[in-house]
Amino acid sequence: MSRLTQPPVQDGDAINAASLNNRFSQFTQSGTLNAFNTRDAAFDLPQFEQGVNRFLVPSMFDTLIGYNLWKHGAYNTVTGQTTGASPHLVSDSGSTPTVLSLGPLGVTLTQNVHALRVYWDLSIRPRWVGARPWTGGALNYTFRDGSGGTKDHFSGYGCWAFWLQWDVTSNALLNFVNVPGQGDFNTPLAPTTRGAERLSNCQATSIMQNVIETAADPENGKTPRSPITVPMKWTSVDGAWHVAPTAAPVTVYGLRVAFSGPFGAWQDGTYNYLMRNDDVADAARLDYNGGGLSALVMRTK
Repeated sequence: MSRLTQPPVQDGDAINAASLNNRFSQFTQSGTLNAFNTRDAAFDLPQFEQGVNRFLVPSMFDTLIGYNLWKHGAYNTVTGQTTGASPHLVSDSGSTPTVLSLGPLGVTLTQNVHALRVYWDLSIRPRWVGARPWTGGALNYTFRDGSGGTKDHFSGYGCWAFWLQWDVTSNALLNFVNVPGQGDFNTPLAPTTRGAERLSNCQATSIMQNVIETAADPENGKTPRSPITVPMKWTSVDGAWHVAPTAAPVTVYGLRVAFSGPFGAWQDGTYNYLMRNDDVADAARLDYNGGGLSALVMRTK
């Protein structure tokens, strides 16, 4: 890019319309301002050429998802799932899945030209029903209770998992599948019968723990006789996923958020997994309200 040089006004220089106009004549641009003759941060994006070679972000899309009642006066509630179940889909108050449409023609991503960036968030409240259903087996740690006995405390083996699905078939948006690099946690992992996914196949996954339980009293530093359970209350979960085609072009028509749970960590001696916690699924609950889902199509050159 060429550099403009203009010396400052000197003592004795005339200051009139002609001299000032001449001073700024170097800034005259005969053609259209675009990515190749102007620095990318010098102008707002809408000022760039919107022809075939659109610059930086040729397309942006966003929508609200979920049950958009922000004061939590009402919300959707789902129960935990066991191996083989189809995931829950983030839906509105009428149980209709909320989807981000990328237009009637979709968006075509071309190798070495485009990248798709997706961002989402959701207001949620993980909780349990019943009296500490997670106790027993591998779901707890055992701590001394300060009086010669022991108490079981939740090990943290429990979370909900959220991930992205897309439709790359048509704008009818009837054929959603998990995005590349993302599984549905329904393939049993031997020697168990519980569904799991290796972490390398959780590339669009975000997780949220569903309870916190501690063995210490933060107020006086002592170990109480009974565990201290801290409900999650209303909080938020969010995720991001980026993809660039590595082969033939792909046209994306829509995106949505799916989720399931509860899950826990598993290690088979070689790989780390998220595994379904089938034994306590009936006692797990997730309340959710609204959020947002957005997508940006970016040019990489």
